[in-house]
Amino acid sequence: MIRLNEKQNLEFVTIGLFDTDAEWTHPIVTIETYELIFVLAGDVRIFESERRYTVRPGEMLLLAPGVEHGGFEKNMGRTAFYWLHFHTDDIGAWGIAKQEMMPPNTEKIFRELMHLWQTHRELTEVTLVKFLLENSLPREYKNKIAYEVREYLRVHVRENLRVEGVARLFGYSADHLSRIYKQEFGHDLKEGIVRQKLTHIESLLMNTDYSIKEIAHMSGFEDENIFVKFFKYHEKITPKTYRNRFFHIHMNNR
Repeated sequence: MIRLNEKQNLEFVTIGLFDTDAEWTHPIVTIETYELIFVLAGDVRIFESERRYTVRPGEMLLLAPGVEHGGFEKNMGRTAFYWLHFHTDDIGAWGIAKQEMMPPNTEKIFRELMHLWQTHRELTEVTLVKFLLENSLPREYKNKIAYEVREYLRVHVRENLRVEGVARLFGYSADHLSRIYKQEFGHDLKEGIVRQKLTHIESLLMNTDYSIKEIAHMSGFEDENIFVKFFKYHEKITPKTYRNRFFHIHMNNR
C-alpha cells in the first residue's frame, strides 16, 4: 500500500483486459474493491445500484465496492475494456470522476500497468498513483475548436490525415488551426495527428492479432515499409519489437 497522507492511501489489487467479438452482457456482481473500467471498443452498458451508465470508447467509469453492478443491455460487435481493482480508505481524496472522457495517453498507461503488475507490484502502485494524481489536476479548457479537432483526429485516425486537409474542413488556415491546437495541448496539429496515429497503432499491436501489413492499412498507410519507418522514427523500435515487448498481458473473457 502507498500512503501519501492521512487521506490519500492506495493498494493496487489486480488488472485485466476484456476483449470479445461475441454478444456479451456484463455479469451482475458485488465486489469488495473499487474498480476502474476504461473502454477501448464498443459501448459498455453498466448499472450500479439504481443508476445506469453507457461508457463509450475513451471514457472511464469508477465503480464502488459493496454495490451491486452489472450489464443492463447486451453489447453487440466488439467490446474491449481494461478493468482495474484497488483499495483506498477515502476515494474522494483522489478526485476521480464517476465517469469522464480520458486523455489520449490513458490506454498506454493501462498497458504499462498490465506489464508491471506481474513483475513489480510497488512500481505498479507508484504508476497508478501518478496517473490518478495527474488526472485529478484542474483542467482549464480554453478553446472548444481544439477539442473538436482532436476528436475528429481520433475518429478518422484510420485515414491519411494531413494538417491542410483538417484545417480546410474546419474552415481555418493550417497555421491558425495549428496555433489553436498548440495553445490547448502544448503541441501543434501535425504532432497531434502523429500522436493519435501512434495511439491507434499501439492499440492494434497490443490488442489484436492483425499482421503488421494489415495494421499499416488500417492506420492510413498504403505501403508497409513507410509504416514501419514512421513507427520506428517516433518510437525508436519496430512495430514487431513493440508488440513483443509487452509480454506480461492478462486477458480474460470476464
